[in-house]
Amino acid sequence: MDFIQLSSDAEILAGKAIMSFEERSVYLLDKQIQQDLSKDLYGGIAIANLTKAIYVKASNQSLVRSAEWFKHPHLYGRDPQGESDFAAIKLIRALYQFESVGLLEEQACSAIRNFYLHNDFESKYKSENHMLLFHTSRYLAAQKFPLECFKAYGKEGRELLEEEGNFLREYLVFRARRGWAEFDSSSYLPEVMECLLCLYDYANDPELVKLAEMMLDVLLLDMVCDSLDGLYGGAHGRIYAPVALDHARSGTFPIYELYFGHSYRAMIQAPCLIAAICSSYRPSQQIYEIALGRTKAYVHQESKHLHCITCETPHKQLPQEEGSINKYTYCTPRFIMGAVNYQDAYAQGSEAGWYAHHQQHQWDLSLPEATNLKIFSHHPGHHGTEGSEHGYWTGDLGCGCGHFFGEKNVVMAMYQIPEAQALHWIHVHVPRDAFDEVEEEGNYLFLRKSGVYISLFIHNGYNWTTEGEFAGREIISHGRRNAVICEVGDDRTYADFASFRRMIVQNRLDFDPVRMQITYRSFQVGELFMNQSMRTVQGEAVIFPYPTYNGPYMASAFNSGVIEVRSNGNKAIYDFNQITVKQE
Repeated sequence: MDFIQLSSDAEILAGKAIMSFEERSVYLLDKQIQQDLSKDLYGGIAIANLTKAIYVKASNQSLVRSAEWFKHPHLYGRDPQGESDFAAIKLIRALYQFESVGLLEEQACSAIRNFYLHNDFESKYKSENHMLLFHTSRYLAAQKFPLECFKAYGKEGRELLEEEGNFLREYLVFRARRGWAEFDSSSYLPEVMECLLCLYDYANDPELVKLAEMMLDVLLLDMVCDSLDGLYGGAHGRIYAPVALDHARSGTFPIYELYFGHSYRAMIQAPCLIAAICSSYRPSQQIYEIALGRTKAYVHQESKHLHCITCETPHKQLPQEEGSINKYTYCTPRFIMGAVNYQDAYAQGSEAGWYAHHQQHQWDLSLPEATNLKIFSHHPGHHGTEGSEHGYWTGDLGCGCGHFFGEKNVVMAMYQIPEAQALHWIHVHVPRDAFDEVEEEGNYLFLRKSGVYISLFIHNGYNWTTEGEFAGREIISHGRRNAVICEVGDDRTYADFASFRRMIVQNRLDFDPVRMQITYRSFQVGELFMNQSMRTVQGEAVIFPYPTYNGPYMASAFNSGVIEVRSNGNKAIYDFNQITVKQE
């Protein structure tokens, strides 16, 4: 995809953001300081306190309790083997960061040491973030205690250090080549970053430090390319309902503020990743320029590998399958929208197939006037151990009834809900009162926010929810086979809102619920077609898989491991095969 010029002041804006990093860091750190550590489950608040050398005694006691993870019942009644690696990554940072400066008391040092040497701290879950949390923690613990025996694993630290170093290199290079399965996860990207930041700060192996730095740059740039002023838009792998409904609840929201700044500081609800505040890592100048200098509309495509683990816990890793998840995002200065445009099925009879659509957010439209100004459709359910794997607002685990296609300012969705599903309807999140105008015409719902116009077509018709938690921000449409089309325009393309509405209802639209296919002729983007296996634009088939990254600011051929980053007059080549960054 061709490079799109950044604003002429991109370099100046980047310089200002870099210079003001410390102010943002102090602000976000101060929000986490607490004297009451009774709910400091993993040790993050204790680390925040000790970073400012405040509440030292209480913070050490909190870390002792976290290190005695398997001696106490879980604060919220969950299986301690599920989240032991969340504690492990916090404890290893506490050990490295505070022991040498005298802020970690002997009791805490001893408890943390015992945690690693006497326990199996691997989670029973083997999802992507859990795997990285465990292996990073064990690598750094092995580096810290090279001659000690890790009793749960029957090996000395120096043996584990070599094993884990090799594992981590392979793990990161594979994801540079094929993308992350828990793709663009607003909930779990912070966990991945926490591991990379710990490796960057504390690994003695310069090659692993460089890999961590390169992957941090790539993940942050990917987030930037899918974001509008900190709103991480479009489709996501593995997020929860509060995040789907409001960007301010996202774990990536304060991270964006920390590194680049955004317009919603007062709206931040989640704590900022403490490892990011404490780490010496900083994104490159080039990434700052891209984050702050984008002024024109663009498309960003991505391809992600399929997650391959068993259903039963403790999970086991399964052989990697060749399919991919293909994500498309359209970012403009006035809105951001996108979808999972195509997702390969797992192989017939695959043990890993159960994982498809786990907590996945399939499409989304976000406007920058508010953090909760989001529109998306979903088939609700209540399936999985937490109920959110196929939940009321996110995920489609065990169902997989949706198909989606985004092309610039249009997203199409169609649903074929199995008879066995409990709920034979879909719903759409529409915060009605947040819009300046709302017009309804048959199966069309039209919305205006300032100069941005939105149309929603719901094939089976709809009704507003009038009572309960989602009154006035949910519409429901019944039927096992259904379709939704969302198109966005603005006052630069149309004379006014009325003109937009007139044009939309004239667009040719055909949904065949028997064949499960949609044809939509948009005035703005031309003819779009989707069935369960194909997507076309103006009669031309869309080719999948997408490149690993394909946009104006980052590009990488599928499975190459070489990522090109482009800004005004600059190009950087991130070669994960050679573990080098070359400036051109």
